[in-house]
Amino acid sequence: MSSVVTEIISLGAALKRGAALGAVALVVGCTAPAADLPAEGVNSSVQDPELLAAILEDVRVGWERGDGAPFHEHFLNWEGARYFEGGGQNTGLDDLVVNHVEPEAELGLTLNFTNIQAHFEGDFAWAVVDTEIRLTMPDGRAIHNRGHGTYLFRWVGDAWKVVHTQSASSAVG
Repeated sequence: MSSVVTEIISLGAALKRGAALGAVALVVGCTAPAADLPAEGVNSSVQDPELLAAILEDVRVGWERGDGAPFHEHFLNWEGARYFEGGGQNTGLDDLVVNHVEPEAELGLTLNFTNIQAHFEGDFAWAVVDTEIRLTMPDGRAIHNRGHGTYLFRWVGDAWKVVHTQSASSAVG
């Protein structure tokens, strides 16, 4: 290979590294200072991580029991809502409850949320969680996965409402 081609390849690699570092710096620089800022019109007393943790606990218990009530109470049922898990999605709250929550409860779902970290920006909040999932498929195959999830919230009226979720997990062991 000619020295010119080698130089071009080296320069390209250096530019990619520089661009990646610049992107990381930009993302960190833009998001880190903005977290946990109060906004006008939102009482800072509602920016309490325990409020989000309580909602997540209601959702967790509802999921294990196949009970859609906590989802209808705590999720903002808006047209176009999409909820992602792994590579799949549910479109709308009813789709999530009927085709995801209820069937998984029938499989003996055990769901745990740990390491809950809540952040606030005015009337917007998000919580990231570590997840552990156990259930038994109809064919008897046991599923035990661990992963992570993100819940996005918006302050609507007088309550935090989940507007989007995304989670991913992989098999343990």
